[in-house]
Amino acid sequence: MIAGGYSAVVFDLDGTLADTAADIREALVRALANENLPPVDVKSVRLMIGGGPRLLVERVLHRLHVDTDEDLVARLTAGFHREYLAQGTELTTLFQGVEGTLRTLHTAGIRVGLCSNKPDDLCRMLVRNFSLDDYFDEILGSGGDLPRKPDPAPLWRITERLGVPTNDVLYVGDSETDVTTARNAGVTVMLVNYGYTLRSASQLGADGVLESVADLVQPGPLARSA
Repeated sequence: MIAGGYSAVVFDLDGTLADTAADIREALVRALANENLPPVDVKSVRLMIGGGPRLLVERVLHRLHVDTDEDLVARLTAGFHREYLAQGTELTTLFQGVEGTLRTLHTAGIRVGLCSNKPDDLCRMLVRNFSLDDYFDEILGSGGDLPRKPDPAPLWRITERLGVPTNDVLYVGDSETDVTTARNAGVTVMLVNYGYTLRSASQLGADGVLESVADLVQPGPLARSA
């Protein structure tokens, strides 16, 4: 039995499947420079990721002690998006075991989804650039008609698209936002222990903690150590 016997697994992206912080930081630095603002370091950026581009920009401005003027936030958010599309995934890496895990889940007939606060076009760019397209049955990033996580709507939408009831879905993320999202949606949640968070994954209230996403496809029960 793999994936704990669930019929579908839905993944978060940044900090869960891919280490994207360096590319995000590069795009941010260029957008900030266009507004004559100083750069931010990648260590700080890692802890700001997860709420979508606008919240990321607001967190950066707070870090730089710059007022979050509405026009400035809007310009920086749009500028960051443009710079990220230009930057691509040059500095991004998949975490260990990701490609093999996705392939094994797909081959086993388990439905696989991606649910992220990252804009949908940026999610699809990353999936395409790492040749993961064939492994995902559904991809849902932000930018459409739904609120962002931790609102349960995105997770509900993708489980609906996967055609699997919420009690047969496992959600895998890396942060407190992911735990809250899953709780709001009534979905079982496990966290990787290497994500973009200051607190240990075991302290965030998930149903279990994974040392690697590869744990999902190992024989035996999933660890439930949270």
